[in-house]
Amino acid sequence: MVSILLSTLEIRLEGQASKRGLIPRMPDGERLLADAAAWLRAEYPDQVRSTRQRTNPSGEAELHVGLHPATPALYLSAGDSGNVRAVAETVAGGPGYHRFVGRVLERLGRELSIAWDEATAGITFAERPDVERAYLGWLGPTLAAVRHARQRSSAGVQVGTPPGTRYTFEGAIATSLGPRDDAWLESAVADPRVAIEITPWWLDATDGRYLLNRALALMWLEVRWRKPAVEGEAQCLEDVHRLLSKSFPLEPGLPYPWHAWAELISFAGFEDGMTRQVHSRTKIEPPETPIGYRRDPVSISHEGWALEIPGEFAERRTEEEWWGGGAGRSVTLAATDTGSMAAQAFLAQVAGDLGAEALTHQAGAVVGRARIHSDESSGVAVGVLDGYSAVNGSGAAIRIVFDDPTDWQWALDLWRSLAPG
Repeated sequence: MVSILLSTLEIRLEGQASKRGLIPRMPDGERLLADAAAWLRAEYPDQVRSTRQRTNPSGEAELHVGLHPATPALYLSAGDSGNVRAVAETVAGGPGYHRFVGRVLERLGRELSIAWDEATAGITFAERPDVERAYLGWLGPTLAAVRHARQRSSAGVQVGTPPGTRYTFEGAIATSLGPRDDAWLESAVADPRVAIEITPWWLDATDGRYLLNRALALMWLEVRWRKPAVEGEAQCLEDVHRLLSKSFPLEPGLPYPWHAWAELISFAGFEDGMTRQVHSRTKIEPPETPIGYRRDPVSISHEGWALEIPGEFAERRTEEEWWGGGAGRSVTLAATDTGSMAAQAFLAQVAGDLGAEALTHQAGAVVGRARIHSDESSGVAVGVLDGYSAVNGSGAAIRIVFDDPTDWQWALDLWRSLAPG
């Protein structure tokens, strides 16, 4: 399957912060973005999902702000001279999301005394008709490209889903609000307004439909359909329940996923007035098509390497590593660009200490070496596979830990499946 994104509705904005305080001073980049993060969390507690600040290699401060489960993070950077930059890809969210980010940046500029450069504003602060026109101008050609891809291949196509993960699904197209079939695709190509239903945030308002779609995006993309096991998973279930519970009184006639909602409640153990309503509705409403891409295997990508994992795996990502795990199994993956280095040269450099008994692997251009051993350092013996895979110009390291000794074949197969992608 492939992902298609022909063009973007995006924000690229530059500005200049002013001096402030009784004795006017220019705040350094770290202070400016720390103030921005605090203001965003206070002003938009229902929209801000996460904030992560760091210093990039050039010395500028960076702030990544997660605002919606279906969209990439809003990116802010600031230097000590007061120069500020804002970047956001908004097409995956829709016109309502784009307009929301524009309003947020407009208010942030006033609050932190940042003068945004009108020459860089582009469509950032555009009126609704212009934003809607730009979005539909992306949506129509994108759907036409999907139909063309389907005519050449039976593989499904992902549109507007977060990068880094490929899903297993039936149908023509996977979106952040679920898959659609070829008949739907034909109708949407003929009239792109049919496809408004796959837009997570169409209107400017945060109405019942917005709340339902935000919950559905979480259910399709992020919910692991089991009891919470690691930090953040219980909060995800709580967020879905809160969003649906707020949406229902506003617009009770919307198509709520009663059975998936009840399943989620059973995992989290919620007990309130809304849970009783949900359980009663499951007795009279027909079951909906199962919701959630994470019910099936997914393929994750990290630094140019792809790996298929169980969809229920918990995940953590940093710039250095990807980690996934669950049910007595865990996987850590790291990768690096090796320039002009040949694959065998990379293995000779990093895998030399695996010993003469190391396992070898070759599949096309991919070569690898690995070793399976037992680790008792925690007081409990677990199986470990330490492996490396490489192609010319790129190398990856993987560690697979498993509690059940009979899982060694699963670990071997997983390492051998690691490939560029």
